[in-house]
Amino acid sequence: MTTLQTPFDQAASQAAPARVSRGAELPLTIEVARVLLVIGLVFLHYFAYPNSRTSPFLGYDPVHHPFATFVNSFVLLFFFSAVPLLSAISGWLFFNLSARPMATIGRRIRGRVSSLLLPLVTWNLLTLLAGYLLYLAVPTSGLRGEFGFDFAAADAFGVLDAVLGLTRLPIAFQFWFVHDLFLTVLVSPLLWLLLRHAPLLGAVGLCAAWLAEATFGIFIRTDVLFFFYLGGLARVRGTDLRIAWRTARWLLLGYALLMAARALAPAWFDLTDPQQREMLDLATRLARPLGVVACWGACLRLAETPLGEAVGRYGGFAFFLHAAHFPTIAFAKFALWRLVPVETDGWMIAHYVASVALTIGIVGAGAVLVFRLSPTLYAFLAGGRRLA
Repeated sequence: MTTLQTPFDQAASQAAPARVSRGAELPLTIEVARVLLVIGLVFLHYFAYPNSRTSPFLGYDPVHHPFATFVNSFVLLFFFSAVPLLSAISGWLFFNLSARPMATIGRRIRGRVSSLLLPLVTWNLLTLLAGYLLYLAVPTSGLRGEFGFDFAAADAFGVLDAVLGLTRLPIAFQFWFVHDLFLTVLVSPLLWLLLRHAPLLGAVGLCAAWLAEATFGIFIRTDVLFFFYLGGLARVRGTDLRIAWRTARWLLLGYALLMAARALAPAWFDLTDPQQREMLDLATRLARPLGVVACWGACLRLAETPLGEAVGRYGGFAFFLHAAHFPTIAFAKFALWRLVPVETDGWMIAHYVASVALTIGIVGAGAVLVFRLSPTLYAFLAGGRRLA
């Protein structure tokens, strides 16, 4: 049976000759990266503890539950590298072009309509429906705020905006990545011209736009665009993607220490000062390329192990988990918080881990059910992937 293709599905055919150390195939490393990074995004999208006064994006709370808030903030900041690395992998796979590059690019753009745009529309409509049913059933529920959408005042444009992310985040906010990836694919002919004729100038220009948080009027953020281009640059230059584990280990340690220091920043900086906040945001952004290389090196190493081989088998679940983990995690947080006996750091961390585990379990069960009912429907919802 023919299934839809995602940017990651090209791995087996496009990257099969490449190998990493000790014989682990590069496609396996890509699958391992997809699974682990999407799980990282589920942790990231837990956001703040229900009883926390501080957003984990700012760092830990030095007054109220400092240890629990540090753990939450550190994990969130660490997985800021997830979207850049997934984008770089997409670019590396996309720009493996034939002798007729523009024809190949055109064909791949058309393919991304079915593997990116249509799932984006479908999942956002489902999320909108879930929020609307909650609004009808419990109009005063605090969970309504998780959707960031006023169902009472919704009009046609508001619904369209919530689904497509025209002027705001999609209602299933995690789809900002798919939104920007699809737009990046649409402008890939321009990126290809830069890669062919001014590769380093293009990298510098897109890096400047990324650091300045420019959106070019169409992107939600330019993280995807910039790192997709870097992945393409690595492909056209034939960059060796192998990283010695000794090097990757030090990079991983350095990145972890930087993110730990960033999580502890409220102890040393006044985050109500716009200048200090802007400086910290820039420093956090500058650390992401280090996180990309460090996490890729860790995935290379894991892919050499039996555990990595086991993790890689779930690559066909990663897109589905990314698509369905919100609003699932919002409901999981709400339900499990009622079971917390006392608001201590230990119980807060337990709730954090349990909420993510329950979310993955619910989505996993849903994926198996959908796949058993209709592999074709699953492939559509999972961006072309099949469940192993």
